Amino acid sequence: MRTHARVVVIGGGNMGAGVLYHLAKEGWSDCVLVEKAELTSGATWHAAGLVSRMVGGYSLGSMHDYAVDLYKSIEAETEQAVSWHGCGSLRVATSPDHMDWINHVRDAVLARGQAAEIIGPDEVKALNPLYDIEAAGVLGALYTPDDGHVDPAGTCFAMTKGARQMGADVIRQCRVTGVNQLPSGEWDVVTEQGTIRAEHVVNAAGYHARQVGAFAGLDLPITTMQHHYV
Repeated sequence: MRTHARVVVIGGGNMGAGVLYHLAKEGWSDCVLVEKAELTSGATWHAAGLVSRMVGGYSLGSMHDYAVDLYKSIEAETEQAVSWHGCGSLRVATSPDHMDWINHVRDAVLARGQAAEIIGPDEVKALNPLYDIEAAGVLGALYTPDDGHVDPAGTCFAMTKGARQMGADVIRQCRVTGVNQLPSGEWDVVTEQGTIRAEHVVNAAGYHARQVGAFAGLDLPITTMQHHYV
């Protein structure tokens, strides 16, 4: 196993894979991702995979716009399927206040140069015939036709594959057991397979991020909660 890297990314879900991919894309190929088990084996594999431009803030909305474009193109770039399905999405409003909100979001999406429109109940019904608009009391909806969904595991595999193609490394089945800062400002990332010295460490450990932060003396306010799947 390598003993030095410019950046060590801890965690092999979509967040860690995305950091590794984009660092390599910016020319930082001397990076390594360390995953304690298999890629996507934390929270990524059971994420819903929804990708929407329906965001009211400019900065966060621009990130969402980028994600939509990335997931449309990365499959061709890496030859790794991400199962992008562009189906559009609806955010329905059932009160006047909610109608005001979706009008605001529509304006924000349009300001970023993306497609969005407010539609009435009949158009909602035409797009989603199974939705009981009368029972729900639908007044209208924000329709963003370029939204879609992906396979979260596929996107993780695609980004790590793309990063490896650009020179980055991925180490699986390798648990991190310590993170120690040196007087030089560098970090020793201690793993079950050896120690990697790095200039920078990225904590992308998902619901294990609190434990990883504790290695470096940080108390991250992250709590894991159980929930149901329907």
